[in-house]
Parts: sequence; C-alpha cells; structure tokens
Amino acid sequence: MAGSMAANYMLNVALRALQLICAIVVMGTDGYTLHVFRGHSTIEHSDFRGFTTVPNAWAFLMFCAGWTVLVVIFQTVAGDFFAGRASIGYIRVVAEVLALLSWFASWIALHLESSHLPREYKSCEALEVATFFEAVEWLLFTVTTFQSFNSSAYALSQSSVTQL
Repeated sequence: MAGSMAANYMLNVALRALQLICAIVVMGTDGYTLHVFRGHSTIEHSDFRGFTTVPNAWAFLMFCAGWTVLVVIFQTVAGDFFAGRASIGYIRVVAEVLALLSWFASWIALHLESSHLPREYKSCEALEVATFFEAVEWLLFTVTTFQSFNSSAYALSQSSVTQL
C-alpha cells in the first residue's frame, strides 16, 4: 500500500508539473496571438469580422491558463497540508471539475471563433500551438479529476471508518 501511495504521489506531482508547463505555453502563445492580432507588430490595424478588440475566445483561453496556475497551486498545497479533511477534498474536486469544464469550453469556443480566421494572419501558427496545448491540458485535467474523485472517496471512506 505504501508503494502505491508513493507512486500515486509522484504521478500527481508529474501531472501537476505538466499542467503548469502547458498553462505557461498557452499563456505565451496566446499572448503572442493577442499581441499580433491587435496590430502592435504591424503597421495596419486588423479588422477581423468586425472585431476591433480581440475575440472573446482568445481572452477566455488566457483566463483558463491563469486559472490553471491557481488551481495547480491550490491542489498542491491542499493535497500536502489538508489531505485528511473531507471539506477540502470536496473543494479540490470542485476546483478540478471547474478547470476541466473551462478548458473544454475554451477549446470549443476557440475552435468556433478561430475557424474563420484568414490564414494570412501571422498569429495562426501560434494559435494552433495554443489549441494543441489546450487539448493536452484538458486531457491532463481529465486524469487528475478522476484521481481527485478517487482520493476524496478514499478519504471519505476512511473518515467514516474512524468515526465508527
């Protein structure tokens, strides 16, 4: 049992590190896309489908990346220091599910919004990289959400056994 707990801990740390790395990559590529789209690196200002500001899906993608950094920090701190408390376990599960759903919603919104983007824009490649890492982030959160469900169910069963 102790060996599997150590393996699960190392797997959790590796997945959290990958989530953090993917979030940083998404922030960088989405930030570059937003920068180029706003016309800061070209002389003319781009007017894409009537937008004078950036599309909402791109801004939501940046929000998801920032939210992920906060969730990873919370999950790491809560998992290390408050592992035995059932209420923190429920909050951890809710944070995981919200992050999972926000990444999925961001992927759908980005796909719908950017499918009309002309290929001559310089930021198309960066947006494709951000979309790839967004999908990887969603898959990583799928795995950690199931881990969080399992660990909170285990903690709940242990707390009910100790109460008897």
